[in-house]
Amino acid sequence: MNWNNKTGNYRYIVLFIVVGVFVLPTLQQSAFSNHGKEIALKLNDAQFYLPLGKNVQVIKLTTTYSVTDPATVDKQISGTMKIYTANGTLMKTTSIPNGFKADKNGFQQFVTSLPNSTIQSITTVVLFTDLNKTAALSNSITNNLVLNKTQ
Repeated sequence: MNWNNKTGNYRYIVLFIVVGVFVLPTLQQSAFSNHGKEIALKLNDAQFYLPLGKNVQVIKLTTTYSVTDPATVDKQISGTMKIYTANGTLMKTTSIPNGFKADKNGFQQFVTSLPNSTIQSITTVVLFTDLNKTAALSNSITNNLVLNKTQ
């Protein structure tokens, strides 16, 4: 066997070891990490009301959160609030457009409006996500709201 073939084979073996020792653990960590559990999210206040003199219905939710994954602290993240009718039809999705910097603990408010209608009750679902709004970083909060009743 020629010397070049032997060293070529050793190169592949060394490459295989390097990939196995350094690259695979990193990929495994991202693939099997606790996605959706980096942040503990809680509802603090929820309102669904018709402001005086306005022709819209306002939905306002205030959440508190605690970051459980140290790698998430100080990162730019986002959040979404989905609004459903009583029969489960998605009416609107709103989000934090430019995101926000995640502190160890904090609060975040979601506010949106709907055209005034006969709708008397809605369901909201709030979730913190990555900045691209593609990966969940928190538990979701589902809340049923009745018009003009604060929860």
